[in-house]
Amino acid sequence: MKSLANALPLYDQLKFALIQAITAGKYPAGDYLPAEPQLCERHNVSRITVRRAVEELCREGYLKKVRGKGTLVIYQKVNQTLVSLTGFTESMAQLGRKTDYQILATHCPAADMTAQVRLGAARAEEVVHIERLISVDGHPLTLEHLYFNESVFPGVREAVEQGRSFYESLQRLHGARPEHTERVINVVFASPDECERLRCQASDPVYRIEKLTQDTDRIPLGFSIMITPVSRITYTISE
Repeated sequence: MKSLANALPLYDQLKFALIQAITAGKYPAGDYLPAEPQLCERHNVSRITVRRAVEELCREGYLKKVRGKGTLVIYQKVNQTLVSLTGFTESMAQLGRKTDYQILATHCPAADMTAQVRLGAARAEEVVHIERLISVDGHPLTLEHLYFNESVFPGVREAVEQGRSFYESLQRLHGARPEHTERVINVVFASPDECERLRCQASDPVYRIEKLTQDTDRIPLGFSIMITPVSRITYTISE
């Protein structure tokens, strides 16, 4: 603890050190802190100091006690305006946060009749389905199933598979801009596969949001299903 301000109480010094370690990725979100004895030895402090620092970080939302497992590092919540016509990448950029996309799979045609109907596609072969993991500041946030009509928007599939924003690609390649959005929001529990990809617990509730985006003439641009752990995002409704 020598590098920290000596004027601070030891538990505050330890809090500062742990927050720095979490921010730097030494203790990644979704992982568990080392056990108390290890923290005591690593930071040369007593168990009482460790417990107080950990308790305060739990109250402040950095950590969470999980019975029988230890102290879990919590994802710092992302704040997003729900009633917004900007894409996810654009809204995160406005908050100064970096968004990355990992393509998990591409299905063409998409084996989802609901997506075909919502997009108004005459044939299933017209619809492409891209599964991708969205990370913010290096941490997995959302599992997205994105559907759009490839025959209407050629070239967008390739752009999205290269990690580009879906909305930015629509506008750049076709001049299409979202003007209307319909959302259906439910809170459910993630499947084992979703838990593995999102690095969340089976007991953690997740938002399941179905979103249909349309242009000025109510022509569908895209349909998506997004799975996000409730603990990782706060939605604000703005009218």
